[in-house]
Amino acid sequence: MRFSLRLAAEHLCKRGYRALAMNDRGMSFGKVRLMPSLEETLMSGSGKSRIPSTREPPEADTLYICDCVPDAIDFGASCMFALPDLPPRNWRYPSLVVEKDSKDTLLLNAIIDVVDELKDAINEIGELAWEEKGLAKIVEALAQLLGNPVYIVDSSFKVMAITDDPDMEEMSVNWMNAAKRGYLSYDVISNLIRSDELHDIESSTTATLVKSEYFYTPFANLNLRQGGKVQGHLFVVQMYKAITPGDLELIDAVTPSVLRAIQVDPTYQARRGPLYENFVVDWLEGGLHDPAYVLHQLDALDFNASDLSVVAILTLFVDSEFRREHLARLLEDRQGCRCVSRSNQIVALFQLKRRKEKESVLRKIKSICKNHRCRATVSDVQDSFLDTPRAYRQACETLNICEAMGFADDVVCYGDVAAYQPYLNFSSIEELDAFCHPAVMFLHEYDRTHAVKLLPTLSAYLKNERDVQATAAELFVHRNTLTYRINKILEMCPVDLDDFTTRHRLLESILVVENRKGISDNLK
Repeated sequence: MRFSLRLAAEHLCKRGYRALAMNDRGMSFGKVRLMPSLEETLMSGSGKSRIPSTREPPEADTLYICDCVPDAIDFGASCMFALPDLPPRNWRYPSLVVEKDSKDTLLLNAIIDVVDELKDAINEIGELAWEEKGLAKIVEALAQLLGNPVYIVDSSFKVMAITDDPDMEEMSVNWMNAAKRGYLSYDVISNLIRSDELHDIESSTTATLVKSEYFYTPFANLNLRQGGKVQGHLFVVQMYKAITPGDLELIDAVTPSVLRAIQVDPTYQARRGPLYENFVVDWLEGGLHDPAYVLHQLDALDFNASDLSVVAILTLFVDSEFRREHLARLLEDRQGCRCVSRSNQIVALFQLKRRKEKESVLRKIKSICKNHRCRATVSDVQDSFLDTPRAYRQACETLNICEAMGFADDVVCYGDVAAYQPYLNFSSIEELDAFCHPAVMFLHEYDRTHAVKLLPTLSAYLKNERDVQATAAELFVHRNTLTYRINKILEMCPVDLDDFTTRHRLLESILVVENRKGISDNLK
């Protein structure tokens, strides 16, 4: 583990020393030793003595503690010294000047204490990476070490860990919202993209201090890279103290530990995904209750709240990240569509100007499902784009109904299967049978034992609003034959078909009986 002279100087100053780094040239040391006097005879371990050669340079990677400024001798370009006094102006070696005590052993102890403290802190963070909830513990340890709030986000700017700080409200509104909502808002990200700030932030390979137009507090940013790709970010927000070059060095030092911790975190997403994904998912799942905030994000996404909306969920039979990205691109070819990826699914949000545009959306979805081995469930058209969360719930319920009932169509709309939804909440087959009208249960059993079709006749008659001609045409029978069957049904099961409530219950019961196996197989 190596440390720069400026980092050592910063932490010596925290301990009450007056310390500064000179000519540091970005050099760092891994060992600390006393510098032997060039006139003094040193005793070797064998008892023999020797005079160190003035031409033999000290070891590289080592900070030598001196009791005074050494004479101007060529020690080599890699030499580093800790001095108790300011050296002369012509002094050209990297040096740590500590003006506190002229005794070299005390100076040695002070520097070793600082180095050991830093090593212990970094080692502790390394150990936390392997622990349960290690990321949250790392954030708290880093905040204590650096003296400022710390965020860690994944590649899509979802907050994975954040300092538990009671003063968080006093930070920039954008940082505060990230802490509150759990992700960096899309409107902020879109501004960063448009201004090229995001490109500048993500191009750095080490921790850097960022002064952004969109955050009134400066912050340190570390891009957590693996395989050349940004896997996330570590942010340190300048709130309690100025961020120093030494802080940036410490942030770089913990990079491997932080990267390891985010990759074992169950909420981590290595895939970048659309940068609006966190907002869309939060909104669709009912996590947002501030209309002004939602409208602001929709505006950043170029959605008009007064337009209509439809949501489709495409489920892939053979899942892969490439296939999901390809399907998302195909869907977004249509203007007014945005997609987010959820496991083996693509959730597509469509913005419509007129209701009849749903037909073109369905044609596009059917073509995609036919050619790319997937199935889709589609919501009703919503009167306002602000009602998109309702459309999402409809698409989800459509998927649940299709799975429960065993429907295998490539594309299914909510309006086609919504009638089945109430029946999936029964707890037993007995409860399901008790719900059905006795006349329907009697006709079902009568058809089974007598090999006739009275129940389908009643079903068609009621669905056609008791229109004899339309029902006869649907059943391919003469209207007199239909009239005979209806009279026989009413003779066997006296029911009042002029009563709307009776007709409605009969139709619901017929629906249950016709799909009894699918419903009963999925009882709660």
